[in-house]
Amino acid sequence: MTLARSQPDFSMPPRPEDAERPLDDREWIADAACTGRTNLFFGLAGERPERRVRREESARQVCDSCPALVPCRAFARAGRENGFWGGESEEDRAAAGYPARSISRRSVQLARRAAAS
Repeated sequence: MTLARSQPDFSMPPRPEDAERPLDDREWIADAACTGRTNLFFGLAGERPERRVRREESARQVCDSCPALVPCRAFARAGRENGFWGGESEEDRAAAGYPARSISRRSVQLARRAAAS
């Protein structure tokens, strides 16, 4: 069975105020729509693939309307974060050339290899 999932929208232009912020400036966190929803953005160890796809689709919906999307994505890419950040899964970031520091899933490893070739 193939699990379908939507791709993040990389075409969204950054807001000028986000481009000027240093990556260690975390004021954007106060505006984040995900506040208090950690279980939606970070799966449990041993999470089944079908459950992960559903969880990440729900997280993507929250991110799509979040005013902190662009700085959140930049933070996750620069910090090589695990979990779902800025509308991107670990696989999405690895495919874009920003793999997580600790790669735990085979799908992330494959996305990293594909981005490197």
